Amino acid sequence: MTTADVGEEVRKNWAVWVPPQRLSVQPANSRTLVNLPTYFQSGQPQQMPAKTVHVFNFDVTVTAEGEWEWTFEPGVTRKFDTPGSSYDDSDPQVEYTYDTAGPRSVELNTSWHGRFRVGAYGPYDIAQPAVQGPGQIDLEVVESGPVLGR
Repeated sequence: MTTADVGEEVRKNWAVWVPPQRLSVQPANSRTLVNLPTYFQSGQPQQMPAKTVHVFNFDVTVTAEGEWEWTFEPGVTRKFDTPGSSYDDSDPQVEYTYDTAGPRSVELNTSWHGRFRVGAYGPYDIAQPAVQGPGQIDLEVVESGPVLGR
């Protein structure tokens, strides 16, 4: 049994160990305003918690870092090394500002780039990323106007 054999077995199975996508958006009601930023979150950690599994009677520890590819509207796709942003972030990165009103379907693909250790040996790169998605969240982009009160 070689490290390559263990690595091949890990590569075949490791997609089930990565954290699932749980998409969310701010504002939370899936309605956002033209010309104001909308913030997106994958609901995943930046790094997958270490997972120890048994492969060919060896204890194998798998770790991974995520990369997130958001498609905010047709022709606008961006990659991020952070799982998302929110209103209270001091430096929000995963945001997009729509300049026209209308419905939008935002898609997310997550790629997990992993490594594994066999006991005290390694880390070794997992040859292919585990890919999730596309996850989807639907938005309604609306225009706002003044409201006069009495």
